[in-house]
Amino acid sequence: MNRSLPESQEHQDLVSMMVRHFEKEGYTAINADIPGMTKPAIIYGTNRNHVPDLTAMKSSTFIILEAETSDTILDDHTTSQWSLFADAARKAGGEFHVVVPKGSRSVAEQRAANLGISIDTIWTPK
Repeated sequence: MNRSLPESQEHQDLVSMMVRHFEKEGYTAINADIPGMTKPAIIYGTNRNHVPDLTAMKSSTFIILEAETSDTILDDHTTSQWSLFADAARKAGGEFHVVVPKGSRSVAEQRAANLGISIDTIWTPK
């Protein structure tokens, strides 16, 4: 997905925020699709393959996290990612998380509900 420069920076900031949070909370095997980090592995789907923004382990629970800006929550690309990542997390006995900007939680919750996608945790900046 091609993002504008400010949107790209916001996306990167959300992922970086979650890396710091997960590190502080003792998560392990943190991989993130941001400069200076090991990129998460590709998750293969029936129709499309996607790389999540972040993967990590919490005890023995595998976490897949995707960051969205307010402009990307309603994209078709996001639908494809969320569907694949939620399914992959469920099959691995893990959790699917999403991080969105402050003020976008309800839009993300509604989008997931409309799509029938289960998100275990929706994070936002404080």
